[in-house]
Formats: sequence, C-alpha cells, structure tokens
Amino acid sequence: MKGQNFWLYYFLLLIGQIILCNYFPFGMYVVLSLLPAMVLCIPLTVGTAGCMFIAFASGLAVDWISEGLLGINAASLVPVALLRKPFIRFFLGEDLITRKDSFTFRKNGAGKISMALIVSLAVFLGIYVLLDGAGTRPVLMDLARFCASLLCCWPLALLVTDILTPDDRK
Repeated sequence: MKGQNFWLYYFLLLIGQIILCNYFPFGMYVVLSLLPAMVLCIPLTVGTAGCMFIAFASGLAVDWISEGLLGINAASLVPVALLRKPFIRFFLGEDLITRKDSFTFRKNGAGKISMALIVSLAVFLGIYVLLDGAGTRPVLMDLARFCASLLCCWPLALLVTDILTPDDRK
C-alpha cells in the first residue's frame, strides 16, 4: 500500500529529481521540478514546521548535489510547505485538515488536485525564477520561463501526486 511506503517513495522521487537536474537539462527556459508536488503530498499528520524542515532539507539536497546555486530550491520550496495546509483547505476542503486524512484522485477529483498543484507550482516557480534571475534578465524572459516551466511541470506534478497519494480502491 502506498500510504505505508510514503517516505520510501518520497526519497526515491527526491533521487529522481536530482537525476533530472543533473542529466536532463531542458535549457534556460524550462525548470522541471517534482518538489512542490512532493511537499503538497506530505501526510497531514506532519505539522507545518516539520513540513517546512522536510522541504528545506529536500531543496538543499537537490541544490547541493545537482543545481549549483546553493539554496535556490530550498528557498523556493519552504513557502510551498508553509502554504500547504491553506492550499489543501481552499482547494480540497476543510475536512481533510480536521481529519488529517490524505487526499486522493478518487475522493477529490483531478480538477481540484490540479488547481492545488498549479498554485503550489506557481509559488515555487515564481520564487525560483525571481531568485535565479536576480534582476539581471528582462521581465519578459522571466515571464516566458515561468510559463514554460509551469506548463511542463504540471503533468509531472500530477504523476508524482498519483504516486504519493494512497490508492483507496485496494
């Protein structure tokens, strides 16, 4: 069952993110990241502070092993972890927060989960693109990078969410 092996899947996806950053660069206009979807899927039994610590450690691991700019993924991922519960509350419902239940595609639907993922990705990529450019690139180039990255990350985020959320049909 996926729920029992969440942390194993999380660790394997983290290694997959490191491999993706190291060996499959998609140019200067696309940033592929699985990290926001992974943080959004952390079980709700983990508090916000714990989730922020996990997000920081995950982002720092990716930065340290693959990216080169130390702290850029960590700094972009911690706000996603901070806003995880409000995103879940707004898009997927308050009852998940109170029951500390996990969300699934079957219970919540792909549309609601997609909206939560898109907003999480937008927060992550907005901060990432701002920090990476640091005011040295034109705004239109940063906007193009943000939009292209969001369009490419969204299907990957859906796949990651499907892997990390429990399958309640079994």
